[in-house]
Amino acid sequence: MKSFKKIVFSLILLFGSTALAAEENPIRSISVTGTIETKIAPDHVVWSITLTDTHQDMLTAKNRNDEKVKAVVALRDKLNIGEGDFETDYISISRVNERNTNTFSHFLVRRNVTIRQRDLKRFDEFLDSLVSSAEMEVRFSFESSQIHQVRAETRLKALKAARDKATALAEAVGAKIGRVLTINEHPQVDTRQGSILSNSAFIQSRPPEADLATDRFVPGAITVEMTVYATFELE
Repeated sequence: MKSFKKIVFSLILLFGSTALAAEENPIRSISVTGTIETKIAPDHVVWSITLTDTHQDMLTAKNRNDEKVKAVVALRDKLNIGEGDFETDYISISRVNERNTNTFSHFLVRRNVTIRQRDLKRFDEFLDSLVSSAEMEVRFSFESSQIHQVRAETRLKALKAARDKATALAEAVGAKIGRVLTINEHPQVDTRQGSILSNSAFIQSRPPEADLATDRFVPGAITVEMTVYATFELE
């Protein structure tokens, strides 16, 4: 028993001394950020369509909404939309009450449709066909099929930028960077474009640029920005 107590006491002294030494000689470190911005050309448009109807009679509201959906579905052949690029969501029917009296006002019927357009040059054609087919709200966004690859490449470049910055700062005070202690990433993606359209208005999110994709609209570029936070040991 005495031998066991001596061993425990020795371990306490050992770890206590190690902790005290670590407090007296803390690891010197430098924390930096690296940010890289990459621009990529979009290669498709995603149209998000919302079809809504209201009426005090539920069936009437639903029938009106069904007619709008049929009109939009008919565009698949007209616009030659590929398999998997046209999707209709489930129908939503809700009861709406008056705000002040909380009495019944009408039924609200809503259905969403998503269309993926592969040819950017047909943007105007898609827009005109959609808003003339039925009363609707349309949102669109420009996207790229290469976005995940670009993010991965930009992330590595941001890490290298952080390391280069740490190296330069350390050399300025006569030190060198050693092993990396921590790495954190904070991706920020700005698609630049996203507008709301209706049958009565066309909102262009940005002014025309040099490289026109259509006669009336310019998609611009998608900006992928990655920020990496890193901490390095100083030697």
